[in-house]
Amino acid sequence: MDNENNTTMNGTDDRHESAATAPAAESAPAAQNAAPKLPIEKLSARQLLELDACTRCGECSNWCPAYDQDNREPLTPRGRATQFRDIIRRQYGAFSAESFLGKLLGKKQVSAQELSGFAKDLYACSTCMQCHFVCPVAIDTVELWERIRECIVDTGFGPLPTQQDLVLKTKNYDNPWGQPRSSRARWGKVAKKKKRINEVPKDISKDKADVLYFVGCTASYDTNVEEVGINTVNIFEAAGVDYGILGNKEKCCGSVLLRMGDAASFKRICTENIEQFNALGASTLVTSCAGCLKTIKEDYARHGKLNFEIKHTLEYVIDLIKAGRLKLTQPLNMKVTYHDPCHLGRHAGIFDAPRELLSLIPGIEFVEMERNRENSRCCGAGGGLKSGYPDMQNQISQKRVKDAVQTGATELVSGCPFCYQGLQIGIQAMDAPIKMRDITELVCMAMGLAPATHEDTEDAEE
Repeated sequence: MDNENNTTMNGTDDRHESAATAPAAESAPAAQNAAPKLPIEKLSARQLLELDACTRCGECSNWCPAYDQDNREPLTPRGRATQFRDIIRRQYGAFSAESFLGKLLGKKQVSAQELSGFAKDLYACSTCMQCHFVCPVAIDTVELWERIRECIVDTGFGPLPTQQDLVLKTKNYDNPWGQPRSSRARWGKVAKKKKRINEVPKDISKDKADVLYFVGCTASYDTNVEEVGINTVNIFEAAGVDYGILGNKEKCCGSVLLRMGDAASFKRICTENIEQFNALGASTLVTSCAGCLKTIKEDYARHGKLNFEIKHTLEYVIDLIKAGRLKLTQPLNMKVTYHDPCHLGRHAGIFDAPRELLSLIPGIEFVEMERNRENSRCCGAGGGLKSGYPDMQNQISQKRVKDAVQTGATELVSGCPFCYQGLQIGIQAMDAPIKMRDITELVCMAMGLAPATHEDTEDAEE
């Protein structure tokens, strides 16, 4: 596919803070010392076999968004697997650098500098899962990268300094924004004051409800994306949904911790959330965030049983429409294209639902981007890439926005606050002639409601 260099920047080496020059983790041992052994027991037998299963065909290189911006082999999934395999073979086994045979064959010890360089390249990845879908032997690449990141964290070489801030804030404040827990529900109070919602959603921990609306950190704290929560509340109110939110008791789903390799901290927050969720007695958890959906629905299952159904907002809205509780009667007369969030699409397998919902909105002319569904281009915001390599994320986002503009659409729609945020960066950087919208905004418009928009949020800021 498209692996062309980006001619808008000044060559490969200075197009962003490249993985080759990113700062090492502050806690990494002195570079001249031998690196500590990686705890490979964190990897399953299957994952260790997958390192050898890689055929070195290079198909992943043709699709990798990070390699598309920085054409170095260590950034490719193939290069990453090869380098990690070489490191553990020099640390373990009959031919390790410390063994008699290893010394006889001139095997070199893995240095701290080498491991630090590997870590920088390892975190130059959005964990988009595109490599898994194009791999001829279907290696479960994202699971592999996340387990390897655990090994890197345990040895003190990860995450990168700019990513450590996200991890620390999530651990200390239960959100990656580092905002006070007491202000998590502020968006609802401000929205009511500005008459953007009729009532502040009730506290489900005090007043039981059938549906728990899990707002998520981005829609709760980022004023540029809070319209996602506001529109969802207005949809639920119009449909008479018996729902509530956790308000200030809501915690991060922990996705940031898991993707960065801090498995211990993720397990803690995951276990606490499972206990809290199950105690509510709700039959369904609904979330507007693709990352929260993937984490709660798939990753939580490894740590405990959930006694409720988990749905993305757009799936739940379709249910409401089919039950006759929502009527979409207002034609929108828009030309729309849809961006598949990685966590909603490739990770959770939800491709048809958003397209079905768009087909139920009258007046919409829907056009697909050339790369869609399983082959959708990543927005670059996930996996810690945005915090570790913001310029790379910006360029990846711009590539996706170009895909959207080429369709002739006037509206770029998605179902993830993080993608909304990431793609908005590309739109603004390019001054692109397309508007970013969350799918809930279109639903409100088709219902005849006044939708909350990004412009409304800017006007309403205090």
